[in-house]
Amino acid sequence: MTVAKNREPSRRYRSPLREEQARRTRTAVIDAATGCFVETGYVATTMKDIAARAGVSVETVYAQGNKASLLLKVVDRALAGDEGPETVLERPGMRGVLEASEPREVLRRLREILVAGIPYALPVMHAFQTAAAADPEIAEVFATYEERRLTDMTAIAEALAPGLRHGITVAEAADVVWALFTTTAIRALVVDRDWGVERWASWVTDVLERTLLD
Repeated sequence: MTVAKNREPSRRYRSPLREEQARRTRTAVIDAATGCFVETGYVATTMKDIAARAGVSVETVYAQGNKASLLLKVVDRALAGDEGPETVLERPGMRGVLEASEPREVLRRLREILVAGIPYALPVMHAFQTAAAADPEIAEVFATYEERRLTDMTAIAEALAPGLRHGITVAEAADVVWALFTTTAIRALVVDRDWGVERWASWVTDVLERTLLD
């Protein structure tokens, strides 16, 4: 009788070159989708438009997801700053804001984050909000995003808690931050009234200081 030899489990072959090519393709598709959604609008954009802009086939675009999932990837990257898996609150910049030693330092660091991030994030968020008004599937996701945004604003309010005026609760502070940081409110001043990001960021953090802090 022949005794079968134990076989080692087959190892999955990894190709760094192939992984890098896949990463570049994914980035190219998300870049193209970002440009199309911001410039043309979500509803008017087709997968062919994204493929043409990315210089890839339509099948390659679909390999990254359908149009709705591409929009969400665009939004996630705009808010986080890259395609990593960490949430906004887990990013070094926001961790620095939340871990500041005192409330006014929280606002100073927050202003830096806003000046750096709003120019890229605001057009994407406007496209997202506009898409939600026209597409029920996107509207449902947008509602979930708004809930997540309130969670993020609550974290900022908690960082401000040691300096909050008497009688102002963390929940109330979170509501104030949430209201000031809607896409509509930001766009109204930054774009419609031509304030620019620097002026708006200084104004909004000053409002938070004067309204919420002792």
